[in-house]
Amino acid sequence: MGLISFRAAGSEAQVNRRAHVRRRVSFGSFLAMPDASQWIKCHTLDLSFAGARVHMDEAPSLPPSVYFLQMRDRLAYEARIAWHKSPEAGLEFLKVYRFADVPDPALRRLIEKVSG
Repeated sequence: MGLISFRAAGSEAQVNRRAHVRRRVSFGSFLAMPDASQWIKCHTLDLSFAGARVHMDEAPSLPPSVYFLQMRDRLAYEARIAWHKSPEAGLEFLKVYRFADVPDPALRRLIEKVSG
């Protein structure tokens, strides 16, 4: 069972049953489609070891899985869309790669395009 912590929000207490601590952050990132054919610019709002919450200016339909490109630390995460309520989405991380170690050549080219 995950850690349960209570945080007062106004007059109500909220329960957080997440297994990993979530940090509020604010930085630009990208979501890439699994075949690396398209990407979406997004803004990362929350980040933990296990996932992230992102805000997208566009309101696209998303496939069940994406790559989350975290430009700040140059990391690419294989991620599952845990929930999607436009304009935000929750991601569950499955695998992580340094940009230099991404196994898919098409994704490496996309990373070069968006980071250059």
